[in-house]
Amino acid sequence: MDKKDTYLIVAAVVICIIICALSPYIASGDPDGLEKSAEDAGVPEDFSVEEIGGIPEAIFPDYAFANDPENQVLQIVALVLGVIVTLGVGYAVAAIVRSRN
Repeated sequence: MDKKDTYLIVAAVVICIIICALSPYIASGDPDGLEKSAEDAGVPEDFSVEEIGGIPEAIFPDYAFANDPENQVLQIVALVLGVIVTLGVGYAVAAIVRSRN
């Protein structure tokens, strides 16, 4: 790999981590179109999936790790880990494909 390519990859990873660190602060507070559609349809806010049966609860309800919405440190850690895992899997797939050619 060229030195120029290495700089490009490092810069891209740094940009990804910066975006991960800033995204909890700049993201929309109400991004879920499904919840908006449920409000428009008149589904009560305290509706529970147990009422209809057969649907399991989400592992991370409301797309959060903690019930405290002010805890953005966990969100940042999850985002950074997601970027690292995704880049690692992509690199592994690229290495496998390259070794077969």
